[in-house]
Amino acid sequence: MPFRLGVWVMLAIATIGISLGCYHDKYNMRPPEREDYTLPPQEKRFNEPEMAPYRKPPPAPEEKTLLGRPPSPKVPPGVGGLGP
Repeated sequence: MPFRLGVWVMLAIATIGISLGCYHDKYNMRPPEREDYTLPPQEKRFNEPEMAPYRKPPPAPEEKTLLGRPPSPKVPPGVGGLGP
């Protein structure tokens, strides 16, 4: 008998939960939060930044691929599936 009562209680709780549903802000009525401005501290790195000019990074070394190299004199063209 107590088992059936527990089943009915769980069924009643589930029915009430489903009928009420989950709350969510359907129309997004909450105003957006504004971020406060903060000033940097009074330090030398902020007040007097380094004035070195911008340097471009060095160019990447060219990769030697099989497609860009001239054919080797040791291997005739067409051997091994490479070449005409």
